[in-house]
Order: sequence, then C-alpha cells, then structure tokens
Amino acid sequence: MIHHSLIAPRLEESTSRRARPNRSALVVCALFVALILGLTTSFSPAQTSMELTRWREFSYAKETRMVGGRMAALEAVHRTGFVVVGDGEFARLNGWVVHTASPDGKEYHQGFVMYDFQDGSSILAKVDASGQPGTKQMGTIVFVEGTKRFKGITGRGTISAWMPVKWDMYTEVDASFSVSPN
Repeated sequence: MIHHSLIAPRLEESTSRRARPNRSALVVCALFVALILGLTTSFSPAQTSMELTRWREFSYAKETRMVGGRMAALEAVHRTGFVVVGDGEFARLNGWVVHTASPDGKEYHQGFVMYDFQDGSSILAKVDASGQPGTKQMGTIVFVEGTKRFKGITGRGTISAWMPVKWDMYTEVDASFSVSPN
C-alpha cells in the first residue's frame, strides 16, 4: 500500500506541474513595451525626413589676401557668386575660403560659405576640398546652421569643384539634410 503525504508531493507531480502565465500580466507587459517604443520613436531625431538636394555654384574672388609661409602660401579668398538649386531656385553665395598648395603640388581649400535665398532664408556651411591643380577638387560640405525655413538644419554632402581660371570656381554639390520641426 502506498501512502501519499499531503505536505510533500511526489517527484513526478512536482516536475509536471508548471505555473501558467497570467494573461493580464502578459497584456500589461506588452502594453508597457509598446508605450516605451512609442515614446522613444516620437522623440527620435530620425523622425525628421532627409531631403536630397543638388545645386551648382558659380563664384569668383571678390578679395584675396596673401599670407606667406615657409612651407606653402595661404591665400584667404572672399568668394561671392550665385547658386542654382535643382528646382530652379537661386541663392547668393558669400564666404571666406583659405586656398593653399602643399609642396607636393596638391591644392586645398577650406572655409565657411553663407547661402542667402530670395525668401530671406540662409544656410551657413563649412566646405573642405582638395585635389590636383587644374583638375577636379573633391570634398565635403557640412551644414552648420540655418535661418527661417532652414532653421535647425543638419546634414552633409559632397562637392566637386573646378577652377578653370584662377579664383573663378564652378562647384557641384550633392547633399542630404533635414530641418528640425519647430
């Protein structure tokens, strides 16, 4: 005859019994996860859509200042000109860019450029490019700040520049940017 203890269940019973998850606890956990995901995506910077833009710049040297040096000459150039954006919009270009050439013959230019649009909006950008003299100069553009419709702008792109005549420059810009919602 087998006697069972009411206090200690048999070994088979203890391993075969499993606690069922409470459905209300699962629903609460799922709602909590959904709430957390909803809050994090609503504050995510990825919510601002990126815009792709392409434009062409034509600029010339309004003023140049030569700075001598033992290794290379630096020339600060006040560039001015205009921009034609892909959709036909025009903007004025103004900026100071430092041009230099290394002893091995490679040319560099770095500086800041302001783009002023007809509606009063502006973009401040940093440019950095290099290449061999008389050939295409490749580099980057980084959007630093903007006003009006470009307020809160962030983004970057590539630039391809040619200088067929000293200080006359033709540049193509391909960039993506986003503007934070106000």
